Amino acid sequence: MPYFKSLSPFTLAALIMGLGIAGIPFGDTAGKLMFQHGAVDPVFIAWSRYGLGIVLVWLAFAGRGFSFSVFKDWRLWLRSAFVTAAVVSILNSIQTEPLANAFAAFFIGPIFAYFGSAFFLKEKITWFRTFTLILTFVGVLIVVRPGINMSSGLVYALLGGMFYAAFLVSTRWLSNVASPRMLLLSNLVMGTALLTPLSISSIPQIDLEMSGLILWSAAASAVGNMAIVLSSSLVDASRIAPLIYMQLIYATLFGILFFGDFPDNWTWIGLAVLVTSGFASFFAQRR
Repeated sequence: MPYFKSLSPFTLAALIMGLGIAGIPFGDTAGKLMFQHGAVDPVFIAWSRYGLGIVLVWLAFAGRGFSFSVFKDWRLWLRSAFVTAAVVSILNSIQTEPLANAFAAFFIGPIFAYFGSAFFLKEKITWFRTFTLILTFVGVLIVVRPGINMSSGLVYALLGGMFYAAFLVSTRWLSNVASPRMLLLSNLVMGTALLTPLSISSIPQIDLEMSGLILWSAAASAVGNMAIVLSSSLVDASRIAPLIYMQLIYATLFGILFFGDFPDNWTWIGLAVLVTSGFASFFAQRR
């Protein structure tokens, strides 16, 4: 494909990230449809997604580039526990919350990850990045509108965001331990192992529609996560990381298309602030 070969690594990575990241909210769309189809435990959805994800990721990379010695490292198990808790939390959230609201609240994670990395890993803090994250926090507050009437779904999303922050910090901490694709596979394998004891007793009745939704959830999530891995292999991950905020656009679109969940005026404002702060950070990284 001559056209793609003519693109700079940064542009190609941005395209892969910007388009592929849609897989994550698309996978959660399938999860929300599972809740509507019947009584399903969020833990089972996460477990099935992880289990099928192992197969899909292994096939996608043709079994190459994997080193299983990393499974002896307790730090990777801790990292996997963080992201597994984040996934289960966001699935609990979307049971009752529109996708856009849940994802907006979840994006408190990058804020705490930024300052957590500065505190624990001594990463550099910049004024511009701090300013954009303050804007992000304002956007989250506008969507969540914390108070005594805040829904349990939003509480789950905020909790998931905190677990996701711990996952991001631990990922930076362990970035030299394994390749990005091995970190992805270890997440899936370790997450499956951690969830199996809780999931065996929560397997729902599986018919043809449920089977399709399970496969949809796993495949879409795998595509989203592989997009992160592939783009990170082309350029420094921090340069394109702000594009993860595009999940908010996709989550809003999928919520409208599949569930008729049109955000209210304040939610639109909050989402606009969140996306603006993300793109401002992205274009600053591009320079």
